[in-house]
Amino acid sequence: MFRKKKDKKSVPSVPKSLEVPKSSDDNHRGLREENKFRKDANMAYQTPDCKITGTIRFNGPMRIDGKVEGKITSDTGELVIGETCTANATINTKSATIEGKVEGNITATDQVVLKKKAHLIGDLQAKTLVVEEGVVFAGRCNVKP
Repeated sequence: MFRKKKDKKSVPSVPKSLEVPKSSDDNHRGLREENKFRKDANMAYQTPDCKITGTIRFNGPMRIDGKVEGKITSDTGELVIGETCTANATINTKSATIEGKVEGNITATDQVVLKKKAHLIGDLQAKTLVVEEGVVFAGRCNVKP
């Protein structure tokens, strides 16, 4: 009659650091966020927190979102300078899409695209040129189809 009810054994909580992920979809979300700038799985990629000083040589597609000082060169590659990129470089490539800031000359054997947030301080030479509204461009331009 006056017996105390025994408490049910409480289960200790598991620290967050030891919890098992709920599903594999949760794991892939972080991967997608990490690669949100990358459009192609085969694309070479420089992250926004990376700085390269020297010469970058590549084949195929490449996206740069960090800082570069020096030369960027490719005979067959397609280069994307992302919005977060600051490049103080000479660029020689097949094609280039500029979304960020470039200080230096660009030579492309095919096409150069200057996106609306692009800043280019330097000369540009290409077979074709596409310029979106809002671009800042100070330099000479030589387009030869």
